[in-house]
Amino acid sequence: MFKLAKDAIIFKKLYDIYTWIKPRLLSLVILVLSVFLIIYLHSEYISWVELSGDKTFLTLSYIIKNVLILLAVIVFIFLNRDKKVVEVKKDYKQIKAEKVYMEKKKDHLKSIKEKGELKTEYQRILDGTDEKE
Repeated sequence: MFKLAKDAIIFKKLYDIYTWIKPRLLSLVILVLSVFLIIYLHSEYISWVELSGDKTFLTLSYIIKNVLILLAVIVFIFLNRDKKVVEVKKDYKQIKAEKVYMEKKKDHLKSIKEKGELKTEYQRILDGTDEKE
């Protein structure tokens, strides 16, 4: 019993995370890719500094890297602060219209079904019901 309640709580937490991520997924992917790009470029700069021995801007490079990552996170938060999961709300008239549409569609399919078996052109010629002549 306790394990079931614990699993339900974990499921609820995972569902909350999913509903938070869903509208922000593209922005989150862009954020992660930009952070990885910044880190990669900085590591390439550090490799170049090790090879060249010129450590003039090494401290500045760390400051720029961290400022760019912070800026990317701030832009992500700013652009995604008001995003919410879109809830589908249907009123009575819309539900009724959809129901009427589905009934009409069923009637149309029923009328096609009542026509009987489809015949090929060759079968119609043999039956003498070919309308091309």
